[in-house]
This record gives sequence, C-alpha cells and structure tokens, in this order.
Amino acid sequence: MCKSTPVRLMLPLALLFALCQAAAAQGPVDKRQALSSMPDSQAILYVNARRIINEVMPRLMPAADYQKMIAEGQKVGFDVREIDYVAVGARLADPPPANNLPEFVVVLRGNFNADTLLALGRVAAGAENVQRRSETYGSKTIEVVDLTSVGTKPPADGAAPEKKQVSPYPEIAVTALDANTLVAGVPSYVRAMVDAAGGRGAMRSSMVELAAREPQALWSLTVELPPNTVDYLRKAGMPSNPEAEQMIRWVKQVSLAQGMDALSYSLSAAVLTDAPEHASAFSGLVRMGLLAAQTALNQEAAKLTPKHKDYAKTRTALNVLKTFVNRTEGNTLVLSASVPQKELAAIIRQEMASKPAAKKTAPRPGRRPRPRRR
Repeated sequence: MCKSTPVRLMLPLALLFALCQAAAAQGPVDKRQALSSMPDSQAILYVNARRIINEVMPRLMPAADYQKMIAEGQKVGFDVREIDYVAVGARLADPPPANNLPEFVVVLRGNFNADTLLALGRVAAGAENVQRRSETYGSKTIEVVDLTSVGTKPPADGAAPEKKQVSPYPEIAVTALDANTLVAGVPSYVRAMVDAAGGRGAMRSSMVELAAREPQALWSLTVELPPNTVDYLRKAGMPSNPEAEQMIRWVKQVSLAQGMDALSYSLSAAVLTDAPEHASAFSGLVRMGLLAAQTALNQEAAKLTPKHKDYAKTRTALNVLKTFVNRTEGNTLVLSASVPQKELAAIIRQEMASKPAAKKTAPRPGRRPRPRRR
C-alpha cells in the first residue's frame, strides 16, 4: 500500500489480517465477569457483538446482504461472527483537560490473536511515519501512538514538519491484555485497565450490578450521574426549576439495555436513586405518563382505518404499552417493554419501502443546430 494511504485506513486493514490468526472457539460471554475486569468508570457501554452478529442481523437483514457481509470479511481471513464483545468505558479526568473531553478506553475480545494484531499495527504505523513509543507497565507492553504525527508531512529543506490535527486526543495507547483481548484508549485509562485486570481499581460493585442486570442483553449503557449534573444542564440551556433540579439530584445511576428472546425484542431501564421513596415518586410520574400516552394512542387508533399507513404502527405502540412494566425494587426503579420480532420487522420493511427512490435527473437537452439558410 502506498505511503499516501491514511493510517486510519491501514490500521483497520491490519485488524482484518490479524483476526485470521484464530484461537480456539470462545464460549458464551460472561457479562458480569467482563464488566468486573473493567477499570472504575463513570459510563460503560457493553455490546454483545456475538449475539448481534449471529442472532439479530440474520433476522433483520436480507439474507443476501448478510452473506455478503460475512463473505467480505472471509476474503481476508476475518469472520465477524467470532467477535465476542466490545466494551467502552468513559470517565471525567481530574483535573479536567483544557478541551473538557472525557477519557475513554475500548476493549475488544474475540477469536483473534491480539499480539499479531499489535505487530501488524506497528508495521502500518511505521509505513505512515507515525511516531510511537513502547513502555512497560506491569507485565504488559503498551504502545503509545502520537496522534499529532498522523498525516504529518516529512520536513523539506530543514523546515518544521507540517502537522495536521486529526484527533482531539494527542495520544492513544494500545496493548494486548491477553491472547484474545485488545485494549485501546487514553494512556492513563489503558494503564488503569491493566491494573483492573490484576485486581486493582476495578469497577465498583454498584455499577457492575446495575450494568449486569440483563446478562444476555444485546447491549447496555450504564451511567453514573456526576454531582454537578445540574450545573452541566444549566450551561446547556435548561431553564431554572428548583423542583426538577432536586429530582435530578435524586438519581445516582441509570442503565439502559436491549434484549431479545425467541419471539420479542425488549428495552429496559433501571434507575438507581438515593432513597426508596424517590424511586416510588419516579414510578408514579411514569404511571401518569403511560396513562396519557395510552389515551392519546387510543384516540388516534379510532381515527385510522386498517389501510392507513400509520395503522399498524399505532396498534403496535398500543400493544407495547400493554407489556410495560413499572415497578420499584428498594431504591431502584425498573422499567421495561417488549415488541414482537415479527411486528418490528414488518414496520422496518414498511419504512424502507416507503422511502422515495432517488429521482434520476434527466440529461440536459443539448442545443439543436440551427437550420442553414439557403
């Protein structure tokens, strides 16, 4: 590949080739164990890639498109069906950096050889003149990439190299946590990941418990609200409201998750509050909102005929409300609802079919030659 190829394209290519070094097949993903090995975080996104790729996509994607996706990866020895999970952690640095961006770390685990991936990544970075350094942390070797050198042109005639800003983060670190696990992110966060894997500074049990409520969820997002959440909302333009601000302060952690069983998709939420009575107060507000939504949907459904384009979506929404669960468990509010897979697939197909096809622009007619005068 020529040296003008951006490194952001070469590194994914290196990933594809590295994944061809397959290890033994992995067993079912243990979500709780995976989250427990993450460093302490204020937000954690967990994606069960194995279930999404092997169970969800074949049901929602046309068979030809799904097989094409699999075949494209297999051309370079990469089978996307062998990825187990992806986890992303985020936290606010203390003190915060000048750009106020949070720190992040990404964990990718699957049936690939992480050390081979790192070796190919070093080759790709060298081909693009990307500056990097290796450092030893514990028993791990961490590669630190200088992102300010990405896209930098070599100096000419002794002039300073021309740098191009490609990322708000000046550096990114990458390491192989074990034979099948790759970690990348802000250097300090990657070091924290190494510590957590060794039993030091792991995620707090309250975050793990909330994030792992749905062990077979397709994905889950768990966030701990910082104490100054109200200040952030005010800066974002939220009108001042003492009562609403007090209720926001009640919330400590929130978790969203999407699941799937043999017949239905589900969406659930768990809200951890500071006291049981506050969880009960939120539950009462949700109950009032559900009643208002059900009344409005019933009125809308009464106006529609079965042939109307919105009839099926309205009936599906009413059926979803019938499955809605609203309960409290101590100081935790638990919400969930489900929709049959067949109904959701039908709505998706209807939406895709209703999109207008791109209009072909008629070619501009050329000027007709003028008749020659005799």
